[in-house]
Amino acid sequence: MNTKLPILITLLLSFFISNYLFGQNYQDAIHQKKFSEALTIIQSQLDDIYSKRSIEKLIPTSYVAIEKIEEGIDLQKIFSERKIQPYFIENNNTLYALHTDAALCYQNIYKYHEALQHYFQALRFTTIGEKDHTIFYSIEQIFKKINKFNAYVFYLEEAYEIKPDNYDYSLELSLALSSGKSKKKALFHLNRYIASKGDSVPPNLYLIAANCYESIGDYINAAEQYTLYLNHKPNDYAVLFALGYLAYTKISDMKLAYKSFINAIPLFNENDWVLKGLSYTMLGDIECMDLNYKNGLEHYLQSIAISENMKKTMDDKKAYIHTINDKINAIKSTLLANKDIALYPQYQTLMDELGNNQLELRQLEHEYSKLNAGELSFKIAVANENMMQFDQAIEWYNKTIAYGVKIRESTKKIEKLQLKISRGF
Repeated sequence: MNTKLPILITLLLSFFISNYLFGQNYQDAIHQKKFSEALTIIQSQLDDIYSKRSIEKLIPTSYVAIEKIEEGIDLQKIFSERKIQPYFIENNNTLYALHTDAALCYQNIYKYHEALQHYFQALRFTTIGEKDHTIFYSIEQIFKKINKFNAYVFYLEEAYEIKPDNYDYSLELSLALSSGKSKKKALFHLNRYIASKGDSVPPNLYLIAANCYESIGDYINAAEQYTLYLNHKPNDYAVLFALGYLAYTKISDMKLAYKSFINAIPLFNENDWVLKGLSYTMLGDIECMDLNYKNGLEHYLQSIAISENMKKTMDDKKAYIHTINDKINAIKSTLLANKDIALYPQYQTLMDELGNNQLELRQLEHEYSKLNAGELSFKIAVANENMMQFDQAIEWYNKTIAYGVKIRESTKKIEKLQLKISRGF
């Protein structure tokens, strides 16, 4: 039997298949989202090209490996020196296109490692120019998907540097950088993008810009960005409060602070105790600065009422926790005395309820402390004193002492007021 015949048939069949694949238009497969089929054709064409190339050209027969590259550290060096001859091999549009399209296919079938290899290989066969910004963008998207943040930002910056008139790159860079330490760089890109959009800027970008400016201590620009945001979203009470607080504490713009708090208060939810209470307190401060003690006192009393309601809620919560503890202790005693296992589910339920209520109480106490009821009580006393309402002032100075705040100062105030009352002032 002639054993050479099957081998010859196999070789001929392989030759015809290779020629068939080489002649196929893999772009049709890509357009039809048949990426695996397209890869088969691309790989066949790449194999055919590389097998015919001269060894003297020193073209690598394998693709760029990145197994030992971590987060683009080595690649950053390569690309920062990408015009140096050892990196660039030659201008070859065919190989450039084949590797680029192979990378696209691998990217679409979620084989990101292989996609990166082909993107980097493609860049070895071209003089990097504006046309290549999409490759760098594709590379950064892969690093983003595999959670390599440093490499993601680096290649996004490469895409931007190649094509700076693509303002979407600036937008993406600003969003990526705004949550980290590079606030100034984020603002540079964010301002570029905002300037490019004219009157069609998404309002949330003003809010991001405001947060960045506030983080770097540029409070005037932060206030300006908050204001621009509120021009589009006037009912965002959280931002109204933020603007008012910024204006009050950082830039001493009391007119802006007053306006912001007044607009925010009607919009607060019923559970926004702290924001509402602090808003009333700062409104009272602003009024008293202008010697409008009557208006200031009204705002202070609104704030102290919120504080007292929170205190009552805390006391009710403590009483309920005490009741739960009594039930738990009773069940524990029964469990220990009678070994009644049937009571254990009830015991476990009560323990869970106790834990939840204790957590709620701690949260309430934390929020309540922000209102600083003792300091507020002292402000109410001072406002009453300035309005010559000495009896009320003494009452609130005594409350201040009960809170454990400004005890020495409040005691002296009471003594002086009592002396004034006795003298008929």
